[in-house]
Amino acid sequence: MTPLELIEKDLDWREAEMAVFRIMLSDSGMPERQKLVLFRAGWALLYAHYEGYCKFALTVYYDSIRSSGKLTEQLLSPTQAFALDSALRKLRGLPPVDLLCAIKTFDADHLKRPATFPDVDTESNLWPNVLNQLLEIAGLKIDYIDQNWHKIRTLVARRNKIAHGERDMIKELDYFLSFEEIIRNLMIEVAIRIDEKLCEIS
Repeated sequence: MTPLELIEKDLDWREAEMAVFRIMLSDSGMPERQKLVLFRAGWALLYAHYEGYCKFALTVYYDSIRSSGKLTEQLLSPTQAFALDSALRKLRGLPPVDLLCAIKTFDADHLKRPATFPDVDTESNLWPNVLNQLLEIAGLKIDYIDQNWHKIRTLVARRNKIAHGERDMIKELDYFLSFEEIIRNLMIEVAIRIDEKLCEIS
C-alpha cells in the first residue's frame, strides 16, 4: 500500500466508528441520563481519533521517508533535527575531547546516512500548538488549524475534563457534530499535505 492508502484506510475505520456513534447520539427517545453518558463517551472518542490519527499519519510519513533511503542531509533542518534527536542529545553530554572527535565525524556518521526517526510524541494532549509544532518538524503547514484553533483547543480541554472526572458536558447534537466536522476536515487536510510532501521529496 502507498502511504496515502495507509492513511486513508486508517481514516476510514475512524469515520465508520464515529458514524455509529452519530446514529446513537441522534436517538431522540434516549433518556437524558443515558444521553449525558453517551455524549461524554462521544467527546472522548472524538479526541482519541483526532490524536490517534495525527500520530498514525505522521508515523506513516516518517516510515515512508525512512524506507525511501533518503539521506538525513537531504531533509529540511527541522526534520533533520528530529531524525538526529538521539545523536544530538548524546553529543551534549560528551566531555570536550570526545565532543570534538564526534563533531569531526558527525557528517559521515549521521548526515550522510539514511534517515531514521524516533516515535512521534503527541504529548498526550494534542493542543493545536503542539500539532503545529509536529507538522513544522515534518515540513508541513496546515492553515486549517489556525482557522479552527479555538474549536480544536476546546476539544482537547473537554477531553481533559472528562479524563479528570468532571461531570458537566454539553449534550447538544448539532454542537457536537460541528466539532466532528472540523476534526474530519483536519484529518483530510493532514492526508493531503503528507501526500503532497512525499511527492515533493521523492
